[in-house]
Formats: sequence, C-alpha cells, structure tokens
Amino acid sequence: MQIGTDNNKKATRQKRFRIVLLSMSIPIIAIIGFGFWYWGTHKNIIIEKELEKAITKSNEGFYKISYDSMKVDEGTGSLVVSNMKLSHDSLRFKEKNPAMLFTIHIPEISVVGVKTKKALLDKEIVGRKLEIKNPVIDLEYTYRGKDSVRNVPTAEIYREVLGNLDLIQIDSVLITNAHVKTSNRKTGKVIIDVKDVNLSLMDLKVDSLTFKDSTRFLFSKSMTINVAKIAWHSPDKLYDYQAEDIVLKSATGNLSIDRISVVPRLGENEFVNAIPTQDDRLNFSFNKVSLSGIDIQRLPDEYIKAETMTIGRSSFKIYRDLARPRDKKNRVGQYPHQVMDDIQLRFNIKKVNVQNAFIEYKERNHITRQSGKVQFHNVNGTITNFTNDKMASNKVMKAVVNSSFLNKTPLQTNWTFYLFHSKGRFDVAGTIGSIDGQALNTLAEPMGPASIEEGHLNGMTFNLHGNDHSMDGTVKMLYENLDVAILEKDKGATETDKKFLTSLIANVVIKNSNPKGDDEVRVQEVHLSRDINRSIFNLCWKTIFKGIQATVGIKQATAAK
Repeated sequence: MQIGTDNNKKATRQKRFRIVLLSMSIPIIAIIGFGFWYWGTHKNIIIEKELEKAITKSNEGFYKISYDSMKVDEGTGSLVVSNMKLSHDSLRFKEKNPAMLFTIHIPEISVVGVKTKKALLDKEIVGRKLEIKNPVIDLEYTYRGKDSVRNVPTAEIYREVLGNLDLIQIDSVLITNAHVKTSNRKTGKVIIDVKDVNLSLMDLKVDSLTFKDSTRFLFSKSMTINVAKIAWHSPDKLYDYQAEDIVLKSATGNLSIDRISVVPRLGENEFVNAIPTQDDRLNFSFNKVSLSGIDIQRLPDEYIKAETMTIGRSSFKIYRDLARPRDKKNRVGQYPHQVMDDIQLRFNIKKVNVQNAFIEYKERNHITRQSGKVQFHNVNGTITNFTNDKMASNKVMKAVVNSSFLNKTPLQTNWTFYLFHSKGRFDVAGTIGSIDGQALNTLAEPMGPASIEEGHLNGMTFNLHGNDHSMDGTVKMLYENLDVAILEKDKGATETDKKFLTSLIANVVIKNSNPKGDDEVRVQEVHLSRDINRSIFNLCWKTIFKGIQATVGIKQATAAK
C-alpha cells in the first residue's frame, strides 16, 4: 500500500495551500498600501510609475506590476484599479533563484473610505473596505534555492507589508471567487487546483504592535475562508483526490470540510493490469469532516493543534487481486503509527470521532478467481492522542472501534499504539459476537476455499501484542457442531466443487465444538513471525487465524496442505 507515501504528499500539498493563502493577502495588501501612500503624497505625479517603483523596490526589481486603469476619487477616498497584473522578470530568474514564482491577475480591485489626511500627514492608511474580485493566482514551484519546501513568511513579514508606512487599518478585506493553481515549473504539470476561494478579513490592522497580538490571525480580528473545491491527481495518475466546501473560521477555531475523496481512475481489472505487482485499490470518501478548538496561531508554523476532529458517514473500500505477483518491499517501519511520524506536517488532536462508517476489504482468490468481501457496517470509533509530535508529553495513542461484522454480529476492537517506539510496539484486543457458521461462507468459499455446512460461532475473544517482527497473544473461539466441506477446482474447470473424500478427512481431523461436552474451554496461545512484506492488518488476521486453526485441531502442516 502507498498510504504512507500518499499521506506525506497530501501533507506537503496542504502546507502549500496555507502558503497560498498567506501569499494571496500579503502582496495585494502591500500593493494597495503603497498605492494610497503614493497617491496621498504625490497627487500630481503619475501614480502608475510611483506604484510600480514601490512594488519593484520591495522585491528588488524582480516583480513587475501593470494595470489598465486607476480611478481615484479624493472626495470619497475611493480607488478602483482594473486588470492589475503582477509578474516576475524572467531575465533575473537565475540570479534570484527563487523557490516559488508568483503570477497574479486581478480584474478589479476597489477600496472605499480611505482617510486621505492620515495617508498624507501620518503615514497611515485607514479605510473601510478593500475588495479584490476574481483574482487568478499561479504559483510555480521551482524546487530551487536554499529551502524549496518551506516558504512560510518570516516573523518580520509585517514590515514587508507596511513598507514606509506606520499603519494599515481596514475594516474589511474581501477576496471573492479566487482561482489558485500551483504547478511544477520544470514539468509544467499542475500540482493542485483550488477554485472559488473566498476570503474575508475583518478589522485588519498591520503595525508593530498587532503583529504580536495573539487574538489576531493574518493581522485580522476575524478571518473566514471558503473554498469550493481543491483537486489534484496522484503522481502515478491512478487516483483523483478532491476536497469540497472547506470553511475555516479563525474567530471560533473551527474547520469544516463537506467531503474528502480518494477515487481510483480505473476499474478493478484495469487497475490490476496497470500495475506490475499486487497493490490495494483504494476508494475512500470522508463526509462531514470537522475540527474544533484549533489553535489558529500555530497554523503558520505548519502545526495543527485541535481539541476534536469528527468524521461523519464515510466509506472505505479496498480491493486486491492475489493473482498478481507480490512486490519484494520490506514494510518494517510502515505500521500506521510509524507512518504518522514521517508526515512533515505536525499535528496534535486530542480526540478523533469516527461516526457510522462502512469498511470493505474485497479479495480475489488466485485459485478460485472468485472475490470474497469482509465488510464492517456501522463503524464507530474514538481515537485519543492522535499526534505525531515527538515533544508531546503523552506517547500512547488509543483507539476503540465498534462495528457490525458482515452486518450480522457485533465486533469491538481496542488498539494501543506506542508512538515513536523503536520496534513499532502495539496491542490489540477484541471480541466477536455469535453468528451462524453458514453466514461466513461469503468469505470461506471464495477465500478458503471451503464451505461451512453446519455450525455456530458462539463468540470469540483475542488479546494480541505485536511489533515490527512478530505477534504473540491468546485466542479463544467458542463454537459447536462444526461441519465443513473442502472445495477444489478440477483442471480445466471454471468453478470449484465439493470433494467428498477430502471433506470427510477434514471433518475427522477437526474438533467440531469448543468446549466439547464437559471438557474445559480451549484457549490457544499463539506466536507468529511477521511476513515483513505484509501490513499490520495481515499480521493481526494471520495470528488470529492461527489460533482458530489450533482451536479446531488443524495442525500447522495440515493447514499448509
């Protein structure tokens, strides 16, 4: 699976998106500030030349500004600029060697209610409203310079915004219907496409004092960001990623996302044929995702700290075809709690709530060529101390997950992950309720291949302890009247059928009940060395299955046959 790699790439893209938001506001506010300052102090000088001189000076002549027209009304203190463009000097690209390049096109900028006397005498820009309509912002990553990944502005960014001014204060700043696109300058490929961005900054104030004001974010008392859609592709072009209807409110510290989806671009068979080795085909959708109690001040530091994260009704579907050859990748160090540590974006969320999710693992057998589905309905879970912060005082993450196995019987699991443990330590314990044996044939027949003719599972418990290389624990399965049929596919046949002799031998070997008569309940102690080519879920299932085999009396050599 490529979940760890995809998580890293997603974190990098999320970080770049926050950079985009900062980058959108800073140069635009600087342009307007310089524009009004030069207008107030040089009324009889050509504004365009002065404004261009100001912006090019602040960027050492690397960026150039142009626009079609600028209308000024001194009586109302208003300014309207049409078709403003900010672009870089291509001849100085190698000299500057920047990690990121901006190209900004703004069809219309309007400012109203500017107090011209303050601009003229006090070196202050004070106004009512700044509105930026339909901007198109292209950001090109060059992957050059000293730090081509981290581009968050420095602590003295307010000085860059102010320039020669002492204060910029505007009641409201509105950016409407923005389109932001990031791309790789070397290849020209689009990395992320963000459409219909709306940003409002209320009570914006830029000076040396408000920069240190912990109640402000992006220099404002209240900020609201609405994004209709963010979309991007996986590097291998196998998946489309999308997030819809994103809203962030700084005043309440809340973030909501209506839907996050990971959608394969190919059908099951096409996907399998497009890859050289076995891999999971993922199809995920997360609905009504929300974070509350966000520490807004930590966001510029690329750190998400929040009280609660909630994920509403969601779907997780995984498909794998066992006929494809396996890769030879060593997956030591790739457990979920270990992969979290590799994500560049730091996060610390006290509690994560998963509500009414659906999980399906579908596997196509290499012998029967039939597909079996393991399904978990009504999945509800709580994760506490969800973090990859090594400085956090609590180094243990816990998850309690309840579901309906095959939509027929309750299943509860309790996970404990020891974060940053050198050997990937974790524990899992669980219970499964009673279920009729024949209900398991949807799994047993295509995956076994075997058919449960008769029997009833009265319940099962397991308590397991794992690490990077092995798992130990106990398995207790209670059942009665077990009778199985072994299925085989004859040469040249398209379907499996019951083999009488093999089935007879199997039912002689197995113990058909636990406990049997007045005997004590059989509890199996299990140990399994991990196949380092497989995942944490494979290790857990194989360990449980080994306990099941031992309980019904199937020895390891017989099981292999």
